Amino acid sequence: MPELGLTDLIAHAPESCGVYLWYERAGATTPLYIGKARKLRSRLRQYLHADDFKTSFLMRRAGHVEWIVTENETEALLLENNLIKKYQPPYNVRLKDDKQYPYICISVSEPFPRIYLTRRRQPGNLYFGPFSRAHVAREKIRLALELFPLRRRPLKLPLSRPAKPCLNYHLRKCHAPCAEKISREDYAKIVEQAVAFISGSDEEIRRQIQRRMEQLASELRFEEAAKLRDILAYFSERNIHPQVETHNELPDFDIVGIFSASAQNLLQELQLGENELPLIYEKIRNKEHSQTLRFAQVCLLKFRNGRLIARENFALTETDIPEQAIGDAELGESFFRDYYVGMLDLPEFIVTADGMDLSHWQKTLAKPATILQLKEFSEKLRQINQDIQPKALMEMARHNAQLALRERLLAENLRNQRIGLRQLQKFLQLKKLPEVIECYDVSNIHGAEAVASGVMLRDGMPYKPGYRKYRIKTVEGINDPAMVYEVISRRLARIRSGEITAPDLIVIDGGSTQLKAALKARSEAALSIPMIGLAKREEEIYTEDGKILRFDKDSPGMQILRRARDEAHRFALSYHRNLRMKRNLRSLFDGVAGIGEKKRSEILIWLRKLDLGELDANSLAQKLAADCKIPLAISEQLAQKIFASLERQ
Repeated sequence: MPELGLTDLIAHAPESCGVYLWYERAGATTPLYIGKARKLRSRLRQYLHADDFKTSFLMRRAGHVEWIVTENETEALLLENNLIKKYQPPYNVRLKDDKQYPYICISVSEPFPRIYLTRRRQPGNLYFGPFSRAHVAREKIRLALELFPLRRRPLKLPLSRPAKPCLNYHLRKCHAPCAEKISREDYAKIVEQAVAFISGSDEEIRRQIQRRMEQLASELRFEEAAKLRDILAYFSERNIHPQVETHNELPDFDIVGIFSASAQNLLQELQLGENELPLIYEKIRNKEHSQTLRFAQVCLLKFRNGRLIARENFALTETDIPEQAIGDAELGESFFRDYYVGMLDLPEFIVTADGMDLSHWQKTLAKPATILQLKEFSEKLRQINQDIQPKALMEMARHNAQLALRERLLAENLRNQRIGLRQLQKFLQLKKLPEVIECYDVSNIHGAEAVASGVMLRDGMPYKPGYRKYRIKTVEGINDPAMVYEVISRRLARIRSGEITAPDLIVIDGGSTQLKAALKARSEAALSIPMIGLAKREEEIYTEDGKILRFDKDSPGMQILRRARDEAHRFALSYHRNLRMKRNLRSLFDGVAGIGEKKRSEILIWLRKLDLGELDANSLAQKLAADCKIPLAISEQLAQKIFASLERQ
């Protein structure tokens, strides 16, 4: 029986509530995208005729669809959540590395529950989190065990016969349910107090600790009182500093702030230079990729009893869905799916940005909570005569999300550099980590205006103070190996004299011929700095012993080598173009009306200081008009002549 096409297949879909799964082809095991719908057939038909960016992008790959019918919309939400977590489809945005976020578990499925840290959730237990920082969760568990004598040993209770109480019982840190020293009813009361403490409802617990500490102090049991004092200090100091405090009558609420940006806008949004995030910059230069890669971060501010008690940051997966296809509303929905579903530590209100209507998630939450947009929450506060500014809190959450994304990307970049350097050391069999890498390239046209460049990378990152320009002095005509020999000889002479420190690796932009010239210069200098050649076409690595190596092009190590090679090439080409332009500067003004001799001299001086390698004709015209105070029409004419002259040579 022939397979049905998508149109015929969707015609057989029911008009019922449910979940649909798009696949690349029939028989594929991992769906491309999972969604929910009130009416499956109507929703799926929209995919066939929709012209929005996201749908058309998905339908380029989708060739098959399946569905699962549910009784109601709430069941569809929960099923969608479970299927997304199971299959992790590439076009559904999720919490980044959400499996690694830790939870605090209270194992209420057991007769005598324990409290412990886990990264996996099993049905039947209570979970609090996820926590973006594991040490915060561990600190809460430590304090809970100090306050509440819950069992710590992972035994399966009740035992066939009572065990001998362990040291924790004698230290009054456990009531020894394994030895049947406490009933299930009394133990359950302790568990209730622990749940209240972990969930943040701790005012009564704080008062009990205060009274107990004062009692111990009056009995001159100062060591025990000091422990309770330290626990009280935790309650006072756990707020984020500077402390944010509101009226005590204020209901508990969460503020969900989201910051997102495409790769194209990321560096500007985060106020970072291309050298600080070179991997991102490489993706931005790939225009097709820069339009589709999107970065997002969530900052969650938790207010309990009128105080800001926690700030949690969560990363969302970088997705290759086009930027125009994903808004903050979808990012917020992804966060709700992974964070709030199944959570017990819920406030009275969960506040999202305006335009992010997530109220349909309320029915999926384990405890009653109202999901409001910012304007709705502001109105609610006015009704109860509260004068706090939710808009300022949302802006604070968004700003914190932006800073967290900046820190995360910088940390990931640093980690990638260290991984890449270790890869290079192992792959090239270097004696030490190549923390300082120099790369050299030559540039000329038919031997004219021959120049070379040397760039330096420190810890895998461009180090501009180490960049050098060279004018070739001893070579005439086209002879790249001889030019490489001259430049490397000049550099090694300075290293041998002790003027500068030797790098850990020298990379020559070229193949075996250029590398042999560099090795000859090294031999004459009587040095032993490791050298390799890096060819452009196939990204092949030429070694000193004549081998040709091929490294994974997308590995962190190869990205470092490619970055060094590309920087050297760009720097050499820029220097070469500047020399060519300056050689013919005066003739460029011929035929350009409106520029007198004084203004011409001023422009010449300005041009000599400029790096044309970073500009095109349009951007040069804009800079000319702004910096040299000449009409835009004249600056455009002059810029066109400058770049036309460069192309002819």
